[in-house]
Amino acid sequence: MNGKLLQLRPAAGVDDLGDEALAAACATGDHAAQSLLFERHVDAVYRFIARMRGSDTAAVDDIVQATFIAAFQSAGQFRGEKLQSWLFGIAANVLRSYVRREVARKRIATELADEPAPERVVTDSADVEKLRTAIAALPRKLREVLVLVDLEGESGASTAAALRISEGTVWRRLADARAALRDALGGSR
Repeated sequence: MNGKLLQLRPAAGVDDLGDEALAAACATGDHAAQSLLFERHVDAVYRFIARMRGSDTAAVDDIVQATFIAAFQSAGQFRGEKLQSWLFGIAANVLRSYVRREVARKRIATELADEPAPERVVTDSADVEKLRTAIAALPRKLREVLVLVDLEGESGASTAAALRISEGTVWRRLADARAALRDALGGSR
């Protein structure tokens, strides 16, 4: 090395990355880059969503989280525009999807609330066996929602999370499962 000391330039840390390089690092799954992107932009994204959504802080938190998850998943598609504007676009799309799901969930919940309550509680052993058979005969997707919500007492939200489906889908499947059980047990709709 001709007697000279080799000086190595310290590697640039993630903190030194510009928006385009930060997005590229996020696209590779770099957790430090994802954390930095989140730290740099969470306040602005939160303000944007809060202004759009109103005072429902739980919903705002969920939408902010979903926005950054979507951003990390699509970071490879970032094409050099202003990163914050790109995040606002993702947030707007996530918010629109959230509102559509919320409207559908409320509609389905209203429909379910209008359904008549069961006429009687099943206590006779022959009826219990008939009910078990009817539940076992349900399609898997309907059976799993019915068991989780009606038999295990899980909420629609926790059932949706467990099955990785939307909450609106939980309520629709539950309504279908209940209708199928009424039919199988000779009840009226």
